[in-house]
Amino acid sequence: MSKLSGYKKFLGLVAAIGLGVLTAGQAQAGYTAINAPNYGKGGEASQAEILSNTYGGTFVADGLNFTNGAKTAIRIDDDNDQVWNLHILSTKALATFASLKQGLGIKGGGFEQLFNVTGKGFNVVGGTGEVDTPKAYELIRNGKKSEEFSSVDANNSDGKDHMVTYLLVNNKKRIQKVAIDDNNDKCALTYVAFWEDLAKNKHSDFDFNDLAVEIKGNCATVVPLPAAAWSGLATLAGGALAAGYRKRRQLA
Repeated sequence: MSKLSGYKKFLGLVAAIGLGVLTAGQAQAGYTAINAPNYGKGGEASQAEILSNTYGGTFVADGLNFTNGAKTAIRIDDDNDQVWNLHILSTKALATFASLKQGLGIKGGGFEQLFNVTGKGFNVVGGTGEVDTPKAYELIRNGKKSEEFSSVDANNSDGKDHMVTYLLVNNKKRIQKVAIDDNNDKCALTYVAFWEDLAKNKHSDFDFNDLAVEIKGNCATVVPLPAAAWSGLATLAGGALAAGYRKRRQLA
């Protein structure tokens, strides 16, 4: 099987993820519930509005996904976005609707701060170019005088999911034809990660709009991880799916 065929099958598998309807306050197997934002105080934007502001058009819900007709943001199973091996080509803050300071880092052996966000709402600055990523890492949301949260649920103080992730695809190419980098035969992927920055015991609203980040990269070669290293958690293959690992939840 060629590398290209393998990636087409992988991306076809992604297309089957995120089916069904998730309403505010309701949990669905594999997917964390996302509450509606508080429009009455500070004019907070929803995930659909953040996607619309960033990529144009009007994104509307399509089951667990969002689409503007030209592009679709496909919701990634929350068991599968915890440990990453995506080779990062760029990161960019898209929006922040929170009183706390926001920042993003990665942790894989050691910790590396990628950027700190300046600004509020859609008027934000923060990002990187290519990042020398380790073979496997977790994403870290942090900020001045605020608690650190990880993409790995079990590493958070409340044991809860604080990040939901979408794969952004071009509908004209659909999943199987996501842009391929002809120079290195690796698939080019764009993810959007939405963060919640308060723990459950601090009255978090879990609307996942405190920090929105775009992460672009190439699919990395999946390397089996020692069980002791990541406690059996799933690996996000280029994100997570090609690895085929499933997380064994370790909630406090």
